[in-house]
Amino acid sequence: MGPDELTRRLWLLQIGAGAALGNLDLQAAPASSLPAGLYAPSVDHLVHVLKPQTAIPLPPQPLFFSAAEYQQLQRLIAKMLGEDPGKPPVPEIAAWIDLLVYDAAAVREAARLLSPAHRVLAIAFYGEERVRELETLDAQQICRVGLARWSADSPLTTESANDPFIGWLKRRVIEGFYTSQVGLRELDYQGNSFYANSPGCGP
Repeated sequence: MGPDELTRRLWLLQIGAGAALGNLDLQAAPASSLPAGLYAPSVDHLVHVLKPQTAIPLPPQPLFFSAAEYQQLQRLIAKMLGEDPGKPPVPEIAAWIDLLVYDAAAVREAARLLSPAHRVLAIAFYGEERVRELETLDAQQICRVGLARWSADSPLTTESANDPFIGWLKRRVIEGFYTSQVGLRELDYQGNSFYANSPGCGP
C-alpha cells in the first residue's frame, strides 16, 4: 500500500468516525483539502440515518394535474388502498405520482437517447420490461385519458386491471405506498436505522 493510499484510507476512517460522533462538519470541508482522486463526499444517506424522521413536505400545488384531477387522483388512490376516498391515507403517494407524470416526457426522451451500452446497463438494473416502458409509455396521455374515464365512484374489479390507466396507476400506488413511511412501518422495515449496541449482546 503506497503512502497516497494510506492517506486516503486514514482520511476516510476519520470521516466515518467524526460523522458518527457528530464532531465533523462534512459540508464545510473545502474541496481543496481532499486527497487527489477524491471528491466531496455525499453524506445524504448518513444524515438521513442520524436524523429523526420528519413529515415529508408536499408541493403547494400539483405540477402536472389540475386541482380537480389531483383530487380525483387522490380519491382513486385511497380506493385502491381500501380506504375512505374522502380521506387520502398517504398524501405523498399522489404528490409522487404527480411528479412522476410531470417528468415522464423528459424521462422518455432521455431513455430513448441512451447509448447501447447504457441501455444494457439499465436493463440489467431495472429489467427489460421496465426500460421498454420508459422508452415508449406516454404516462401523461394515459393519465389524462384515464382520469376522464374513471372516477372514485367507478367500481374497480379484477377486469379493471386490464385498463391501461388502472393497471399503470395500481403499480405506482403499490410502489408509492411501500416506499412511504406508512408502508415501511406496515412492513416493519428495519433499514435506515442503527443500533447503539449490537443486538443480542447484553452488558
